[in-house]
Amino acid sequence: MPREARYDTLYPVSARQYYDLMLSSAFQRDVHVNGLGMRVWDNVDEYPRPRRLHRKAYSEPTLRLPKWMARFARKSQAYTEYSEFDPETLSRTTRVVPTLGANVMEFTVEERYVDREPSANSKTKRGKRSTTVERAGCVVISVVRIRCKVRLFRNLFERWILEQSELKVAQRDAYVLNALKENAYDDLLARDELEKAQSQRDAIDAHASSPLTSIARTATASAAIVVVRLLVARPGRRSR
Repeated sequence: MPREARYDTLYPVSARQYYDLMLSSAFQRDVHVNGLGMRVWDNVDEYPRPRRLHRKAYSEPTLRLPKWMARFARKSQAYTEYSEFDPETLSRTTRVVPTLGANVMEFTVEERYVDREPSANSKTKRGKRSTTVERAGCVVISVVRIRCKVRLFRNLFERWILEQSELKVAQRDAYVLNALKENAYDDLLARDELEKAQSQRDAIDAHASSPLTSIARTATASAAIVVVRLLVARPGRRSR
């Protein structure tokens, strides 16, 4: 039987809004690189239907080691996530495949995003009754399951994976909650369009600075100079 752990986090947005944040490549890259400290987070997204997403994401951690050692260590701790996002159930199912040891473990993450209605809590203190209203939002329910197929150090390894998962969930929650506090929700979603526009500008700049483009510009300029010289050197027609 796999060992598992569950984490519940309350967010000040609706379940559908949180789901859309998960679909955003630009925002998720920001969360993984700046929130979780990953050195690399590269994703390939496929949408078989609107808002239904199949995502493949490759991650490498940031390690403070000598360059020759960090290169090997990063690869050994790198992993690829294969995720499916369901807009009907507002859920995500992820299979985590580490670069090393993929054949000796089964590692999955399941998430559900559930709306939470506003509620009122009444408290009595020193004979005075006060009521506080909690805002509506959603609960992000994350369930991590790990099963090691090798008996040697199985319990130790599975506990370590769950401890690391707890740390990563806490880091993610802290970063996303702060982002929602410091930014308007629509601005966070708009990062995809900004990233796409920047990629287009970079592609244009790269094309403009390519050797072939430079050669074409030089050839065009040279041809123009030749034409001008011919026109200047051409004798004018004499008037009768």
